[in-house]
Amino acid sequence: MIAGVIRADGSTVDPALLRAMAETLPGRDGLQFWQDGPAGLVAAARNGAHWPEAEEGGYRIAFDGRLDNRDQLLDLLGEPAPVLRSAPDADIALALFIRLGEGFLSALVGDFAMAIWRQRERRLLCARSATGWKPLFWAHDGSWLLFASEPRALLAAIDRPPTLNQGFLGEILAARVLSRTETPWQDIFRLAPGGALSIDRGHVRTWRWYEERYEDLSSLSDGEHVERFNALFDQALISCLRSERPTAAHLSGGLDSSSILCRATELHRAGRIDRPVGAISARYPGEPHDETRWSRMVEQHLGIAARVVADARYDIDESRQWCADTLHLPIRPNALGPTRSACRLMETLGERVLLTGEGGDDWMNGSRAHWPDLVLSGRFGPLLREAFPAGLQGCSVADLRHFLGLSIGPIVSARRRRSAVWPFGDPAAPLPPWIKPDWAGRIDLAARWREASRPADLPGFAQKRRYAAMAPAHRELVFDPILASVSRHGVELRHPFHDLRLIRFFMGASGAMLFRNGQRKYLLREAMRATLPEPVRTRQDKAGFAAPVIDAIAAYFGQRPPTDLIAAKMGWIDGAVIEGLFDAHRNWRSSGLAGPAPNPFLNGIWFCVAVDMWLENAFKLRP
Repeated sequence: MIAGVIRADGSTVDPALLRAMAETLPGRDGLQFWQDGPAGLVAAARNGAHWPEAEEGGYRIAFDGRLDNRDQLLDLLGEPAPVLRSAPDADIALALFIRLGEGFLSALVGDFAMAIWRQRERRLLCARSATGWKPLFWAHDGSWLLFASEPRALLAAIDRPPTLNQGFLGEILAARVLSRTETPWQDIFRLAPGGALSIDRGHVRTWRWYEERYEDLSSLSDGEHVERFNALFDQALISCLRSERPTAAHLSGGLDSSSILCRATELHRAGRIDRPVGAISARYPGEPHDETRWSRMVEQHLGIAARVVADARYDIDESRQWCADTLHLPIRPNALGPTRSACRLMETLGERVLLTGEGGDDWMNGSRAHWPDLVLSGRFGPLLREAFPAGLQGCSVADLRHFLGLSIGPIVSARRRRSAVWPFGDPAAPLPPWIKPDWAGRIDLAARWREASRPADLPGFAQKRRYAAMAPAHRELVFDPILASVSRHGVELRHPFHDLRLIRFFMGASGAMLFRNGQRKYLLREAMRATLPEPVRTRQDKAGFAAPVIDAIAAYFGQRPPTDLIAAKMGWIDGAVIEGLFDAHRNWRSSGLAGPAPNPFLNGIWFCVAVDMWLENAFKLRP
């Protein structure tokens, strides 16, 4: 966790202001402070606060996160490297900045948010890692700039009432969040993943430092794909498990989390990781999303016993208090109970790092977005073999129409082109039925979505689509409260599948290695032969976690009907529509969640509840 104040007018920062910001951050007993003239910084000691007493140029760094390619960075530094070999990551980052300037960011691999102050030049640089798992918020009013890991720290230093950003709230209520730099407050911004910010003599500039071209690896053989993936996966696991304290991995029994735990255990037994990785598994007896059967297979395969944690019933009053205390949205019900239970256990045991399987779906599910690339490159043989592995005989007209729609459609149709490269739904799709059209018009929701959904400037359909998984805006909205929660237990989530070196491989990999013969994550399944128990490696289903969300919403609507939600009273949403849509889910839950979901709107209904809690308890609006 980091925070800071820069006085653009040159006046001296009040130390009491820094203290007020620090009081809002978790782990404040371990925070360190530095203040000199117009600048003040705060950082958690364990994350890297570097306040040298004398340094040419007067450089100071506040660093939150870790660097995963330390050896490469030390080689880049050359002669001073031996002095830094055992230094904190913050010291290496600062040394690189002094040597290379702002361009040093392109050499970094890891999860980080940082701020570097140059006292002599009175210039600040803030930056986030490419994948953006360490948040950073900022605000500027012309005379000062504030930044912090959590928005509450900024609001503690702003002496005027904040105003609502209805446009961004519209995206949240519609469950179609695409804006990457906005927050629910009008004058508080999020630094985008892979983004940077500088303030120089009062002028603020933001830009995207992470821009990359990716190698085309589609010509690699199946075996070469698997070999390269395994090497990079091992590298990512070893980097994520660097810790002075014992580490743990979440085990759900799904393909992704099981791969993380099983391969990490193999690395330890081969002497490549210095301590075993503990397994933590959440169990849901009697619930349709209980995966005990699968997680036990992994335990038996490895000869270990996971620490089992239980879910907890969703506490509405606790979530309201969370919004009031942190100013974050409430944590989703399907994540709150098991995450809190796991973190409490880790806190008791002195464990700090928890590995997750997050990113497996993002990077390895695959799609057919590479089919038009094959058409444009004239590779019709591989295309036809992939599309029709049993040959064209017996194919129906519908099969051929589907094939043409996915392979040639994106080349000739703008609508199909959007669908091919944008995995988060068509930005031109109709408004969700509960959003009031007149309000959507006033906040210009359609224009917001159209602007934010422009694909990356990358060659090919496949790379454009895969790049969308780098750091989608909706992910931060969901994970910010989770990250804030685990940090209050002294725990850090790490996601090996989001390692930047692995991402570069995924960006260039053959589409047929990700999705083959209707089988998603084909590459991971091939790479995990003999590593995973065979039933887990080959399972095609995945647990759904709708039940905890439905139960929490039902309890909330028992206290406040949808028509009484603040957004409904404000004329933003139609509470009666929400009530009708949710009744179908309520009935589905009472019937045992048999069959497919009655409608696709549960996520949006939850966000209407979450925004209601936030408006009342964080923003202090009254229904």
